[in-house]
Amino acid sequence: MRPGLGRWLTRLLRYGLCAAAVVFLFYSVSWHDTVALRDAPGAPVRLLRWDETELVVERDGRPQTITWEQVHYEGDVPAVTYGISGIVRRTHLGQVLLAILIFLPVPLLQSIRLVWMLAVQDVPLSYWNAIKFSYAGNFFNFALPGTVGGDVVKAYYVAQFTHRKTEAVTTVVLDRAIGLGGLMLLASVTFFFAWERVPWSAAYRNGLATTLAVIWGGLLVGCVFVFSRRLRHLLRLPELAGRLPAADQILRVGRATVAMRRHKGLVLLSLLNTVLLQLIVVIAACVMAQALNMRGDFTLYFLFVPLGFLIAAIPFTPPQAAGVMEAAYIKFFCWNGLNHASAAVAFALANRLTQLVWALPGILVPLLGAHLPTPAELRAVEQPETREPADPDREQRTS
Repeated sequence: MRPGLGRWLTRLLRYGLCAAAVVFLFYSVSWHDTVALRDAPGAPVRLLRWDETELVVERDGRPQTITWEQVHYEGDVPAVTYGISGIVRRTHLGQVLLAILIFLPVPLLQSIRLVWMLAVQDVPLSYWNAIKFSYAGNFFNFALPGTVGGDVVKAYYVAQFTHRKTEAVTTVVLDRAIGLGGLMLLASVTFFFAWERVPWSAAYRNGLATTLAVIWGGLLVGCVFVFSRRLRHLLRLPELAGRLPAADQILRVGRATVAMRRHKGLVLLSLLNTVLLQLIVVIAACVMAQALNMRGDFTLYFLFVPLGFLIAAIPFTPPQAAGVMEAAYIKFFCWNGLNHASAAVAFALANRLTQLVWALPGILVPLLGAHLPTPAELRAVEQPETREPADPDREQRTS
């Protein structure tokens, strides 16, 4: 494959997904409220306003007053579809503000987890610097393409504070992996709890079970390769890595990853931190759903909100999974007519708004130069490193 061709193919895939999602949303979502009438149930008309006795609709470009007897019913429910604008008008502002406030501890918990994960590599970082870098990373997740652009910025900032730059950058990647593991754990526990509680079809439920099983299988295989010393040496992976370009850096990445075996307590604390963090995210999302008058058992939100974030974390999705997450939310929250597609899209956008509110302070970090080491921190970084990173495999072989 020619240099650069893979990059263009990746971009084509990402923006092709975005275009397909936009087309899907265009045909699934209505901006205005509509209602189907008995004399033409297949051609809904725009609903301007209504009360308990009558409705005002737009027919032939003019407002027309009708009664509820003229409305088409699906069972006992009038065939009214709420559009984006109608959902926004009926949103409870107080609950929106409460949902945003509930989200407040999330960046702080991210910062604590980053300090713990860096401690696994013996890379010291103050909590204040971790807070700054976490806010900056969250901001650049919105400002740069994809949802991992902020991790790149965060890794660059952290690397300025240590000689062990390879380990620092690797830790930011592992921190993201721990975060995704927490999402999967929360979604899976909720799914088994909701197995009989939620009245979804067997095919829908089994499809979800298969998807979760495949993801867990991939994670299990990856963990075996990372943490099994015997398997790595049976496959001669260290020897193969040593023959590659930048072999020293590759081996240091491997040592940094395997180092988690020696700090199981910190890794477990980081995973528990992630579960708590995601619980707060989902609770905020549940309050936002109530503000938007969405229906559905709370278990649906504890299952599908984490899955939505997993979709957004896929590298080849469009920036912030634009359109893709909205399309997924329609599949997640609108089965059997539970909610209208417009409500699901508004819910996805509202969750993005919550994240953006708490990401905006991150722009101050690069603007104020707060990402740069102080003179004292710079002198500490300039001191020569006194020892090589420990090789857990070597320690076990010689023990």
